[in-house]
Amino acid sequence: MTLENILILSFLLVLIQITIPVLISLITNNVKLSYLFSPRDKEANTSIYIDRANRSLKNLFETLPIFIGVVLLSIINDVDNTSLAIIWLLARIIYVPVYIIGINYLRTGIWAISLICLILMSVNFL
Repeated sequence: MTLENILILSFLLVLIQITIPVLISLITNNVKLSYLFSPRDKEANTSIYIDRANRSLKNLFETLPIFIGVVLLSIINDVDNTSLAIIWLLARIIYVPVYIIGINYLRTGIWAISLICLILMSVNFL
């Protein structure tokens, strides 16, 4: 798998994570379909799972720009960060359901793995 493919998969992860709170809302009947087509002037009913899904997405947005930058620099400078990028992506994928379900210590460990991958990817440039 190339770094370009991993980058595209990370974008796909964002798109999937954007839809998860909506899907949870529809499945649990917290939000009616008509609300999704409205201007959303009023706050929707949420559940703890919807809130967790939103927070996991927000967490992804905090480190995704760093990941994108390091991957692009890796491609430009021909630095092999492929293995670390795959581990980062897998950790971020696993992080989502673990966060939504609420497995606290495991969630933090998975987050730490993804952060360590970013640090090691950056160190590879030194």
